[in-house]
Amino acid sequence: MNFTTSVLFCTGTAALIATATAENTWMTDFSAALKKAKAEKKLVLADFTGSDWCSACILLRRSVLDTAEFRDWAKDKFVLLEIDLPKRRNFDATLRAQNEALAARYNIISYPSILALNENGEVMGGFEGNVKSVKEAIVPLENARRNAENFRKLPTLKDTARARVLNDIYHHFPKSKTFAAIRTDIRERALTADPNKLTDIHLEAAVEEQAEQFRQERSALIINSPEMKQLLKRQLRDAYPANRPAVQQELCQYALATAENTADIAAARKLFEELIPQLAPEQAAETQNFVDTFFADPEALLRMLKASRPQ
Repeated sequence: MNFTTSVLFCTGTAALIATATAENTWMTDFSAALKKAKAEKKLVLADFTGSDWCSACILLRRSVLDTAEFRDWAKDKFVLLEIDLPKRRNFDATLRAQNEALAARYNIISYPSILALNENGEVMGGFEGNVKSVKEAIVPLENARRNAENFRKLPTLKDTARARVLNDIYHHFPKSKTFAAIRTDIRERALTADPNKLTDIHLEAAVEEQAEQFRQERSALIINSPEMKQLLKRQLRDAYPANRPAVQQELCQYALATAENTADIAAARKLFEELIPQLAPEQAAETQNFVDTFFADPEALLRMLKASRPQ
């Protein structure tokens, strides 16, 4: 390779590296990220992070978002935007003001929170907290892309067709607290668009409303009070099938919180064993492992429970 060829090769390689780096750079300007998303027909992936205090945020970036595997998947789908709220005082004041305003605007209550935004800054989905793998991160982000496509269809749809698309968005929207208000709004729009109850959104709404009502009723009582036991029995009797596992779990916790002898421990174990078949496979396996481990020695479990109770 002669000198000229060598220079051209190195220059070309450097250009390729620079292009790849530019494509994978985290932006920090919100408005610029939205403009870029619009021009490139992408969504914005906004990472709300605390880069110098949030260990889960740091782990998410290192093990998922900054990996070659994730960047390769995301490069033609998302504009990457970092919304950092560090504790260090020398952080750019203008950028901090922008990021604090965005955290308030999007009701960010836990870190990390990943939002998928359309070109207008509207939330299409995302996830909260650390995820363990690229595959786990991709699932909710693909749901967000599906939601964005469905939202684009909505202005052209009426009646049942509109209700079905809103129903699909609702079922692919995150259920965690950051997204709760938006999800509720989507549900109400779907209910309004489906007065003849042709989709399952009405049952879904009833189930969620009952679950929230049950949570509020339980929060008003002391966990180990006799009134709590009566309430849980009533809730279990009245619960929709989808809500029964949550109530049964509360009954299990009540049984442990109030156990006074090994007979009570045996009764608590029976409640857990009745719960396990109602759970999803992974949660069922975890609960079974808990039962096998902690109920192996009922007397030791009873001593541990009593020792942990407030005196």
